[in-house]
Parts: sequence; C-alpha cells; structure tokens
Amino acid sequence: MPEFSSLPTIITLLIALSVASERVVEMIKGLFWRQLNERQEDPGREARRRVWLHVLGALAGVGVSALAWPVVVEVVPGDTSWLTVVALGLLASGGSGFWNTILTYVLNIKELKKTDVEQARGAAGAARPLPQPTDGVLSPGH
Repeated sequence: MPEFSSLPTIITLLIALSVASERVVEMIKGLFWRQLNERQEDPGREARRRVWLHVLGALAGVGVSALAWPVVVEVVPGDTSWLTVVALGLLASGGSGFWNTILTYVLNIKELKKTDVEQARGAAGAARPLPQPTDGVLSPGH
C-alpha cells in the first residue's frame, strides 16, 4: 500500500498521463472528423460514437502509460507489472469526472489535517508564547 507522502507524486503522474492521453484522443478524433468529433442527430449513432470515444480514451491511456513505463517504475511504489500500466491507463482516461473526485478527496484530506493542527494548537493554547520585543511589551524603559 502506498504511503500518503507518495500520493501527490502519483496524482501528478496521473495528471500528466491524462493530459497526454487526451491529446492522443484529440489527434485521432481529428482524423475521423465526422464520425467521432461531431455530435450525431440519431440517438443510436450518438451512443455508438460515445462508446467509441470511451474505448479510444482507454486505449490511449494504456498506450501512453506503456510509453511512460520508465517513469512509472520510478514513481509508483511497490512492484509494478503490466497490470499497473493498464490500471494507470484506465485512471488517466477517466476524464474530468475522475479528476473532480480526486480533487475533492485531496482537499478533504487537507482540511482534515488542518483541523488536526488547529485542535493540537487549541490543546496547547494554555501555553502562550513569550512576549517579544517587537510587540512593544519589553521596551527598554520598563
């Protein structure tokens, strides 16, 4: 199980893989302008177009993750295998919904840590810091 300290590095890797795979999808969509890039009027054709875009995104994510293998091995803690590449590729192809969820979790963790620090300070509130000369309390004439 990865340590929390490695989580920001893994998230950064996922963001980079996601951006790269999104660019690959956009390039491929450009080759098939009408079929993939334009919304279809027919609901059945639109559903098929969306499925193909999801499949294309997943394949692009796995492909980009495979190309980034040397970096993946250094960043991801523990044993890495081809399953790691597939998992990272699928995570990278998750899109904005995935990143909004990750961002929410990271912000919640940050808020919990902030609350812990405030509670610890509150518990130590009885011990006030010593007055400093810059506070005007310890002026030379007193």
